[in-house]
Amino acid sequence: MYFKPLLIASAIFFLVTAQGCVTNAAPEPKVSIPVSWNTGFTLPELLASTIEFSTIEDLEQLISAPWYADITMTHTKAGDSVFNTCQNYFEQGIETTRTAKENEMGPYLEFKVMCEAANLLLSAKNATSSFLPERVLSNDLPKLLPKSVALQTSLEESKRNANNAALSHWADITPLTKYESQSATKSTYYHDGGYQELEIIGRGDTNNDLIEDVIVVVHDYLDGGNYMNIRLLVLSVDKQNNWQLIKSL
Repeated sequence: MYFKPLLIASAIFFLVTAQGCVTNAAPEPKVSIPVSWNTGFTLPELLASTIEFSTIEDLEQLISAPWYADITMTHTKAGDSVFNTCQNYFEQGIETTRTAKENEMGPYLEFKVMCEAANLLLSAKNATSSFLPERVLSNDLPKLLPKSVALQTSLEESKRNANNAALSHWADITPLTKYESQSATKSTYYHDGGYQELEIIGRGDTNNDLIEDVIVVVHDYLDGGNYMNIRLLVLSVDKQNNWQLIKSL
């Protein structure tokens, strides 16, 4: 008569104890992949004086630090103006802003791209997962990235290619003829008539999806030296190896 209640009580005690064990078990630690910068981030080298920094937060001081040169600009928010800091660029630069002197456009683009890179790194968050391959800048990349990454020298060409459904990837517009890897973070992609140098600037979650993105600077060149452009790309890849261009600046 007493065995049955005793068995029931024992079973209840076991269930409560087991549930307590589950409840009190320590949760698995969350993975946190910190925001990082690479050798491709050259803004410190473009400044008038050396600024030491060791954390992402330290990059804030680079925004107001003077460049190594003053550049006279036209078509800014303030009309004609002089830019000599990233802060000037962010406060006054617009899409139509140009250098007053044509030969200063190249240096200005370097400043502009690195200012944007600093801003991206400052606003990026730590990621909780990453599907980026060990070698991001591989020889297969032109077959994986969207066609807008390809070197296109005019707005008309860009629009024409954008409207061509037969073109999907970078390699569809400029098929790769030669690939050179300078390091794990820098590669050159050659095609008929020109080439593109890609270098990793940094990594982090730039669009709040918890997945690590990679920030890349692209130097576009035509053979003969009569064309040069600099762009900033934010790329990401999911676990199905689908690459995405998140941002192009």
